[in-house]
Amino acid sequence: MAVQMKTIKEKMGTVANIRKVTRAMEMVSTSKMKRTLEQREKSLLFAEEARNLLVNLHHRHHLDHPLFSEKEGDKVLVLVVASNRGLCGAYNTNVDRTFGELLETYDREKVEVVGVGKEVQKIALRHNVPLIANFEEFSEIYEADEARSLLNFLLEKFSTNEYKKVLIVYTEFINSLSFRPRVRSLIPLNVDEFELSAKEDERDYLFEPSKVDVLNYVVDYVILTVLYQYLLESLASEHSSRVMAMKNASDNAQEMLEGLVVSFNRARQAAITQEIAEIVGALSALSS
Repeated sequence: MAVQMKTIKEKMGTVANIRKVTRAMEMVSTSKMKRTLEQREKSLLFAEEARNLLVNLHHRHHLDHPLFSEKEGDKVLVLVVASNRGLCGAYNTNVDRTFGELLETYDREKVEVVGVGKEVQKIALRHNVPLIANFEEFSEIYEADEARSLLNFLLEKFSTNEYKKVLIVYTEFINSLSFRPRVRSLIPLNVDEFELSAKEDERDYLFEPSKVDVLNYVVDYVILTVLYQYLLESLASEHSSRVMAMKNASDNAQEMLEGLVVSFNRARQAAITQEIAEIVGALSALSS
């Protein structure tokens, strides 16, 4: 009985330590999620204004740009945004499943992947799709300069005419309990899609030095803001998913610990009862 009590006590210590770790990770992820959401909200306002400006220019002046239409290439470049670490629930699994569904609509041999996050390596390997580049060293809260370096790489690849389009698989943040993986066209820009959510803008613009120069700058900037927004959406979803996963782990550890306490108390009571029975039995033997 003493051996059983010792084993239960050791398990209680192990579970208690696990609960401490998961609670600490939950608190850290909560802090990171709040910071990411603040950055996301700031970026969202800027991205909406940039999209509204592009829609206004396109609607009023019928401007054309090379990034408004697909190239003649036969390949598709897919940017997949996942996490650098695990322990974030079904976040990476959902991205993996969405990417697999995307592959069903294209010739797998014509698809190449650019990744953000170490988990993309596993996703590409699992689906037997070439990973031509992976950006793993981004900061904890993505910076605009990091998004710019990623965009420059994608634009360079798109300009080779090998790829007809660039898609992105990311996770849209809805709220702290809800997020879903999405597939969007990153290049070429789908201005018609922007028009569905754009606010009506009656302003007209004068172009200096020329429409072409202004459009080149605006289009490039809109793609950057859209890409940066998608990255922040994914990052907020990752932290939110990790918060939920660590909270569930902490709750499970607490439940397991309570069960072990009950088992320990039962074992202790059984040991006490056995000792009392032995004492009573010894007294009875002596008295007889």
